[in-house]
Amino acid sequence: MSSLAHGRSQTEEEGNDMEFFKKLLKEEDSVDLTPMIDVTFLLLIYFMVTTMLKQPEAELSIQLPGKPANSDLKPMPLLSVEIGDYGQVILNGSEIEQATTSTGAPNYEMLDLVANLKQQKSMRDQLIASGARSKEEAELKVQIESSGIAEHQSSISVLNACSTAGIEKITFAFD
Repeated sequence: MSSLAHGRSQTEEEGNDMEFFKKLLKEEDSVDLTPMIDVTFLLLIYFMVTTMLKQPEAELSIQLPGKPANSDLKPMPLLSVEIGDYGQVILNGSEIEQATTSTGAPNYEMLDLVANLKQQKSMRDQLIASGARSKEEAELKVQIESSGIAEHQSSISVLNACSTAGIEKITFAFD
């Protein structure tokens, strides 16, 4: 009997196992997509809010080169500052003396250049004040032409000299 009872229970167990496997195979896993959709919409909203619709470059006022509005305007010539290969500075064809420090190193203050630029600026300011020239015609503009192998410090020193002299319009030319 025990073998029969044991046989029945084994068959019943096999039947239960089969039902369990059939039930397991019939069940489909389901994934809830709601959280993923929520995250997607939150990211979409975040990027829409943080994206700039107006470009900040559009607010910059850039004066592009072109024909001047008043063609009768005849501006005075630019001051030309050339920087040589070894840092020598030439203003309108005349070399500017550069002082040296007590150790023999070059002094980058360029006091002679500052004095010359201030003199040129004051002469042009007098022309504007007297009414002989308009501001657009007599405004002092400096063009810096640097050698390709000159030290950058020389260009910075010339820019500092222009700033000290109160010159605002500066352009660069490269050879």
